[in-house]
Amino acid sequence: MKIDTNNPIPLEGVQRINQTTILHSIFKKGLSSRKQISIETGLDTATVSRSVVPLIENGIIEEVGMSKGARGRGSINLDFTTSGRYFLCLRIQRRDFSIAINNLKGEVIDTQTVDISINKSIDMTFSEIISIMNNYFKKYKHVDGIGVAVPGPFLEFNEKIILITENPTFQGFDFIKSLRSEYPETPIYSIHDAKAAGISEWRYHSMKQEEGVLLYISAGQGIGSSIVVNGAPFRGADGLAGELGHTSINIDGPKCKCGNKGCLELYASRITLIENINQRITKEEGFNDQKLFDFNSLLEGYLSGNMLEVEEVSKVAKYLALGISNCINFVNPSMVVIGDEFSHFGESFLQSIKTEVKMRLLSKTYETVEIMLSSKKNDSVLEGAFINSMTKTYLNP
Repeated sequence: MKIDTNNPIPLEGVQRINQTTILHSIFKKGLSSRKQISIETGLDTATVSRSVVPLIENGIIEEVGMSKGARGRGSINLDFTTSGRYFLCLRIQRRDFSIAINNLKGEVIDTQTVDISINKSIDMTFSEIISIMNNYFKKYKHVDGIGVAVPGPFLEFNEKIILITENPTFQGFDFIKSLRSEYPETPIYSIHDAKAAGISEWRYHSMKQEEGVLLYISAGQGIGSSIVVNGAPFRGADGLAGELGHTSINIDGPKCKCGNKGCLELYASRITLIENINQRITKEEGFNDQKLFDFNSLLEGYLSGNMLEVEEVSKVAKYLALGISNCINFVNPSMVVIGDEFSHFGESFLQSIKTEVKMRLLSKTYETVEIMLSSKKNDSVLEGAFINSMTKTYLNP
């Protein structure tokens, strides 16, 4: 940072910048001694020692055990606190919502997922969300912020949900504004769900990829994507960048609720997949007449090698591969991560996608991109909502 000597930064501002730099280092590296933070940040050890005092006193970081240093000397480690301060994170989907409580290390303390009935009004769904959140506020007294991740299309810059396909009740309902009315004293940070998952995956893979372009594909109840460039999600002019699900793969296909025709989401979402399987069960002979109603049943059938599920999932793999190929040609990512529910289909699903993508790309292009399934155990979207909230609360000077 270049300092204007004619307008020097006030001492309080310098301290704030130093503290933010230190928190960045701990967030990136995890458990660290004062000496390690000094080496990582370029701040001298005395400055680090002074700067961490108020961070410890305010319960943001804590001293955690000892590490061996040179000549056997021990150093006290620092890390984000595991209790006392929390973030509440909310994920909205078409057919359910999930809520999690994270400590400042990002560890999930408690979480639950609740179905959204298509027969419920948005007011009833919103009341249910608020009721659960209120219970968490009572149990966890110091909530530093609320992170909210919603499906797209989502205008991030004015926080408006344009459309949630398969759940029209959200359309026209100012969800984020309504949340702020309920919790006026608590900062609320909204983000598109695929962008949230994208920054979560970036952080997970950052040990081997400090710079580059990551393309995240959210494949589940809907189809979304995000482009993460050097750790930051690319948002576009209004925050709408990454609406892969509403790009056409068939100009003569059925009309989507977004107004386009032949959208990828109409062919490759979990909702469409289950509908297609159930239609075949009803129409074709030779199949068990037991219809599928949830993703777990679908996954179990696919992994067991049931012909119907394998055939339909294989079709979805081809549709996704077409969308991914288009994105690779346009964005030129170094890594593609396929996440959300479809990541559970496993290696055979991934290989089907990679085989199809390879056929559609120039060989040199295919050789430069790594395509993988998400291997994260926690919900990447909820984790991304936490990272977004944590960053805006503590990591921005």
